Amino acid sequence: MDVLLGAGHEVEYIDLGTSTSAPLPNVGHSDINLLICGIYAFERFGHHGVPKGDKNILWMLDPLTSDSAAHVHNPKAGLFDAFANQLDAVIAMDAQIQRYLNQRYPGLATLRIPYMVAEKHIRTPAPRLDRTGRAIFMGGTSPNRARAEQLFNAASVPVDFVWAGLWGAERDARLHQAAVALGIHADSAHTYFDQFRALDAWAAGTALLLETTDGLDVHGIGPGVHLMMADLADMPQACAALLKDADKRHAMVTHAQALLREKFLPQHWSQKMLEVLAVVQDMR
Repeated sequence: MDVLLGAGHEVEYIDLGTSTSAPLPNVGHSDINLLICGIYAFERFGHHGVPKGDKNILWMLDPLTSDSAAHVHNPKAGLFDAFANQLDAVIAMDAQIQRYLNQRYPGLATLRIPYMVAEKHIRTPAPRLDRTGRAIFMGGTSPNRARAEQLFNAASVPVDFVWAGLWGAERDARLHQAAVALGIHADSAHTYFDQFRALDAWAAGTALLLETTDGLDVHGIGPGVHLMMADLADMPQACAALLKDADKRHAMVTHAQALLREKFLPQHWSQKMLEVLAVVQDMR
């Protein structure tokens, strides 16, 4: 919003909430709707349509795949199909999403901008005494993540698995207080870099342990420098070691927050955002 307001645009922020079925707010007509939302909104758009406006842009933060083995992300593609023809453009957070859309929807304008974190949301790591001494995972359940919980429980590694119902300030506080944040793939067949969870963990000042992940090199992310990474079976052992090594956690968070400021602040992408709006406005 700050970028758009600073460029002289009139902007109104509308919170769609987290319902998957409620009617959309009746907010009247707009020149452009910039839809920044998670998968919870897809079913809703498919049923009710996208909000009224001359142009609709979706900022896509959820990966889609035609791989039927990805039984979480493949159904998301079906939900997207139900309203894709109502969109004028998609902003993809990474090359993987952009490739999928270009192949399946060649007539849909697709541009790429990553997930971003504003400077005001980057927090100094909490002092050791204010941390829980535990790791945390927040996200929807899936067979791969259920297996992860079993592995951590069997290894007696202290992890809070939060499957639903944690949003906003409460979610941010839990993330800030945890010693380690976990990134576990919803689908073992779809090992993309989850920018949303990773960047939010770094902004909270929390060390990050990822299940083996693709797509880090393009962002200059180094395992062992900005985060730890391990195969799922080895994650409990890696997490236990990281929970005991406060110096390692602090060093990784320091490097990660420097990377946030170097590559993922909105001001680095402001011109690109304005170019996207200009491209969409010129569409007929």
